[in-house]
Amino acid sequence: MINSEQILKAHGLKNTGCRKHIVNELLTKGVALSEHEIKEVLPDLFDRVTFYRSLKTLEEKEIIHRIILHDASVKYALNDKLLLPEAHPHFHCTECDDVTCLETDTKANTPHLPPGYEVKETQVLYEGVCPKCLGKK
Repeated sequence: MINSEQILKAHGLKNTGCRKHIVNELLTKGVALSEHEIKEVLPDLFDRVTFYRSLKTLEEKEIIHRIILHDASVKYALNDKLLLPEAHPHFHCTECDDVTCLETDTKANTPHLPPGYEVKETQVLYEGVCPKCLGKK
């Protein structure tokens, strides 16, 4: 199984404590996490500037991607270009607040645009109840 150090090295990044912590949290949990959820394990370990710079660097290097939910909150997930296309939809469970990457390619369903338009980013968010929460009912 791949670890955070291998991911950072493969993307040419220094293995700093903050970057390693962010990637480890996303690897361990296996779902998208908010900034608070990433920091809650070790809330005082990194100052705000270091934490946000690390998030920005990981996003710029395409190690993570952001998911904007309906209430404008943001969650982050690891990019997994081996299994998922670059543009892919997400599922947000309205019960437990988990966000999961889905395997459907959203670029395959790009709408026909009038001349002069260029798609830079696609975000598709499905909302509902995940299997874990459905099982609790």
